[in-house]
Amino acid sequence: MNCLTKTLAALFPAIALLPLSGCASRPDFTINPPASTEWVTVAVKLPPETEVIPMDVLYRSETCRKEVYDNTTESHVTAVRGLNPKLVTLQPQGNGDIRQARVAVDGGGRCEWKLSAIRVDIQLKGDDPLASGKHIIPTSYVFGFDDQAYGSGEGSGRKREAHGDITLKTELFPMITYHRDHEVTLKLFGGDPDYLKWSRHYRLYGSKNITINPLLYLTKTVTLTPPNPAPGDLTATYSDGSTGKVKDIYPDYNKLLLMK
Repeated sequence: MNCLTKTLAALFPAIALLPLSGCASRPDFTINPPASTEWVTVAVKLPPETEVIPMDVLYRSETCRKEVYDNTTESHVTAVRGLNPKLVTLQPQGNGDIRQARVAVDGGGRCEWKLSAIRVDIQLKGDDPLASGKHIIPTSYVFGFDDQAYGSGEGSGRKREAHGDITLKTELFPMITYHRDHEVTLKLFGGDPDYLKWSRHYRLYGSKNITINPLLYLTKTVTLTPPNPAPGDLTATYSDGSTGKVKDIYPDYNKLLLMK
């Protein structure tokens, strides 16, 4: 467990990790791409009020397999591909608003690491006035390069398929949510990702370039407030002053799109 990052523990909370098999007693997590590897370029064009945090990049290995204990069956132990999570910082390109990084498809090394998934998180900057006193929740984009990838979309919705290079232009609206425990959260809302058309979770095939170009409507804030008294539905208050009941945890995205 000491070889794995907290990121990996958060992604796979239900699995107990045991020593790697198929390699030496101390596995090699070094990424050392061979000269023949292909690369995936991830570019994010940021609105000025936003930032991108380091990408979660997940590699897997068939050579260095992991024995896992599944606590749902109490005693079942099986061997799965080894896991190697990395954090990759997207670097500024010149003096512009583009942040970019390249990720090797073939991670190489003694364990022959292969790219499995990338997660990109963007959020409002903490020093923006709208963020004052609020807990910022990032908006995620998840890209899988095999059929396993992450166990879920990490809040990014149902898995979509895409072939070749992709460019995503999500229209985002600040969403402020007041919780019953008095916490206030802020997230850039791009539609309910349970609907496939708004999902940001992709299974990619042959993709070498991923471009994320979000469109942010900073003044079109929507606020969610809990029922008082409880129980009941949340109330959404839109930038034009109109309100509506929210049966789930998301406001009416189609209505927001009409306000942009």
